[in-house]
Amino acid sequence: MKTVLTLALVLCAAAPAFAQEVACNPGGNQLELNACADQDFKKADAELNAVYRQIVAKLAGEPVALAKMKAAQRLWVQLRDADLEARYPVGEDENPRFLYGSMYPMLYSSAKAALTTARTAYLRNEFLERSEYDL
Repeated sequence: MKTVLTLALVLCAAAPAFAQEVACNPGGNQLELNACADQDFKKADAELNAVYRQIVAKLAGEPVALAKMKAAQRLWVQLRDADLEARYPVGEDENPRFLYGSMYPMLYSSAKAALTTARTAYLRNEFLERSEYDL
């Protein structure tokens, strides 16, 4: 029993070594490509958040417009996530890697980045670059 307990403790202590961050390498293996797609999404998400903060600052003196923008953004996040679930449907007891293969994280992150980039462009165009009188 002590041997089993000792083995379990050793495996738990070694777990962080197995959970190392995989670096992005566009010419690398699938894990590295998945890391690149995740990195692309994180970059797109950071840009969206920066644009959103600019819009919130611009609307600071307009409480109704600000509340509507915040509500719209919350709903957009829900729509984006629902779109991704529709594109890559996974049942409650299913593993997406079995359904879509080792490319699933790359495909999912790439699609999420594309939707996020499109939202950023829309927000930038409609709320930061366009004048209310451009209609």
